[in-house]
Amino acid sequence: MIIWLKKTDGTCVKLTDQWKPRFHVAGEPSDLSNLTYKPFMCPWKFVEKFEKAGDQFRSKVLEVPVVSEREALESAKRIQRYGNFSRFRLYNVDIPSTQMYLYQKDMFPFGLVEAEETGNGVRWTPRDSRESTDYELPPLRRIEFRVTTNLSGRIRSFEDRLHSVTIRDGNEILRIDSGDETEKLLKLVKVFREINPDIILTEDGDSFIFPYLARRADLNGILDSLILGREEVPLRIYELLGHSYFSYGKILFRQTAARLFGRLHIDESNAFIGTDCGLEGLFEVARTCIIPVQRASRTTIGTSMTSLQLYHAVKQDVLIPWNKNEAEDWKNGKELLIADRGGLIYEPQFGIHDSVGELDFSSLYPTIMMKKNLSGETVKCECCPNSTSRVPELNWNICERWEGIVPRSLRILLRKRMLYKKLKKETTDPHIRLRYDQRQAALKWILVCSFGYLGFKNARFGKIDAHIATCAYSREMLRKAVAFAESKGFKLVHGIVDSMWLKKPNATNREYEDLAYEIAREVDFPISFEGQYKWIVFLNSRMDRRVPVLNRYYGVSEDGKLKLRGIELRRHDTPRIVNECQNQMLGVLSRARDSEELRKLIPEAFAVLELYTTKLRERDTAIEDLVISKNLSKNPEDYEKIIPQAVAARHLIREGHEVQAGQSVCYVLTRRKSRMLNNRALPLELANTGEYDVEGYVDLLRSSAVNLLLPLEYDLKL
Repeated sequence: MIIWLKKTDGTCVKLTDQWKPRFHVAGEPSDLSNLTYKPFMCPWKFVEKFEKAGDQFRSKVLEVPVVSEREALESAKRIQRYGNFSRFRLYNVDIPSTQMYLYQKDMFPFGLVEAEETGNGVRWTPRDSRESTDYELPPLRRIEFRVTTNLSGRIRSFEDRLHSVTIRDGNEILRIDSGDETEKLLKLVKVFREINPDIILTEDGDSFIFPYLARRADLNGILDSLILGREEVPLRIYELLGHSYFSYGKILFRQTAARLFGRLHIDESNAFIGTDCGLEGLFEVARTCIIPVQRASRTTIGTSMTSLQLYHAVKQDVLIPWNKNEAEDWKNGKELLIADRGGLIYEPQFGIHDSVGELDFSSLYPTIMMKKNLSGETVKCECCPNSTSRVPELNWNICERWEGIVPRSLRILLRKRMLYKKLKKETTDPHIRLRYDQRQAALKWILVCSFGYLGFKNARFGKIDAHIATCAYSREMLRKAVAFAESKGFKLVHGIVDSMWLKKPNATNREYEDLAYEIAREVDFPISFEGQYKWIVFLNSRMDRRVPVLNRYYGVSEDGKLKLRGIELRRHDTPRIVNECQNQMLGVLSRARDSEELRKLIPEAFAVLELYTTKLRERDTAIEDLVISKNLSKNPEDYEKIIPQAVAARHLIREGHEVQAGQSVCYVLTRRKSRMLNNRALPLELANTGEYDVEGYVDLLRSSAVNLLLPLEYDLKL
């Protein structure tokens, strides 16, 4: 295992530790004994491990060391075939070796350590803790890196010649644009050695920049010299630049990661956590979840959550299943009717309401999972059938002997996020406040994911019954909270899973705070008063105005801040012009102190809409303000209906680009009513100023206005 250390004086050190990953095989003793005679099983030894989380006794299993992840996978497949896919159970086969190394050595990215090289490898002494919230990161030198090509077509491609390379190092900008292509590439290698950056930030570094540089170097016969990492390893040419996959009901796309050995490459266009939470949030996730930074930046938050669970499994000597195949427990019709209900929702009274207070349970689902010990192996465990811990409504038993892997993993996330939120409130330094906010926001995303992942069929330590149990507890919590609030004279306006909006004539903030304190004491779960709204509008359905929409609203708090859910401003695919128009309309409405004043301001909000409509019709709008970004749910050629994103994707393909299911396509609406289907949308790269469907964008503007004002009985009759 190769490890790069950043010393406190800023220098870097490379260490090599003699270490091998291992996988395990379980089965009948006679079958395991026969297996040991097979040549692909050498070397091996018997060890005792807990085969499943929650087991009372250890099992005797085979432990097989391998030299690589690939060898582990190939050996595991051979064992499966030898056992007719039924006689052996395989564990720890597909755990990334970098993560397993960190688990076993009790280390984590950006953790302070002492290292001593010995004849048997490296001896590590940790001098840091994942629990720490006041840790200091090592001195890291970061650069921003981009390339410009000489276009051979209308869109950049791998066939373009290299025009220039731009590197931003702090306030300095270095540009490589002289000489032929070979000279530019070799100058780039030299600059990287001189600057010696730790972090390289790019846009499209995975999908274009580094694959492009590798191909141009190969074409010029200098690929072996294109070394941009700290190790003498040239850039690789990847034939497959990414893959589509299915997750949580969506088709997604993941680019193949371009890694520079000894440096960190963060592609901000391919980063799941870094985009929303900055590098501080990314580093926090890497430290807390024990996952390498580059992997953390590109994988889903569920993968980071899983890494934390794997760590606790390794520390408890629990084997990690390769292919989870545990079926859901049988339920009769009555039990299924009770179980399959999800969170509790009280329908909102749509329309505008004055002086409404909001109370939220803090990280309700993760807190339930931790406090009630809900994990795949603890709900309906076999060792505690008479447990006093029972799931509400269903009366399922919960283990009292074993703390589940999932609750163990959640404890550090909940504790650290609570501390970061507290530290954020206490500091007056805006830079430190931002740091704490980014860290807690990153942990929040992990916690949000934890509940859904508990019911995910491939979750290593999840189970649908644990997911159902969490929902049952949440329903009980909200019912109790609503009943208690109503007993104190508050009226429920809306309640959804972990939040409720309440009204009481002339209620003060102190009364709401006291109510939150008493509810928390009553249900033994933390709940906080988020503040009062001057007014809040709960939206109704445009399909049927009598029907409320459960999680779409906007309102203004007492301090004048807007809070929005479910409207265009919160959607990632809304064009900038619609965002700006809706934002300005809300800015007008936010001046109102109550519902009466809000109604008086509606004509002024309409004036904003009219202004943006005029800009569109006079074609006084930049093309960048009209861009719509949507993910492809299938490959472009598989679309039967000609929708705009499919049209735009086909234009890209004709220009020589590869476009696959799950990728995001940025396009501009052109001629919606054209008989030529290919004229209805253009990708941003091919769009020109003035070539857009004016009335199509006017409809989007008017639709966003209708969403805001329909509950107030205004309809623009699109």
